[in-house]
Amino acid sequence: MNPNPLKILVLYYSQNGSTRNPARRITRGIDSVEGCEAVLRTVPKVSAVCEAVK
Repeated sequence: MNPNPLKILVLYYSQNGSTRNPARRITRGIDSVEGCEAVLRTVPKVSAVCEAVK
């Protein structure tokens, strides 16, 4: 096992959970590659409204 694996971030948003399973399958695929480690994270819903930045 590589002491310093290449970490790959898998981000997903799922309103009703249907995206969670494909994201998990992608993560398992990444983890199956020697020297790679997947990090699975969810993200909050993105607003379609842009706010001004000061």
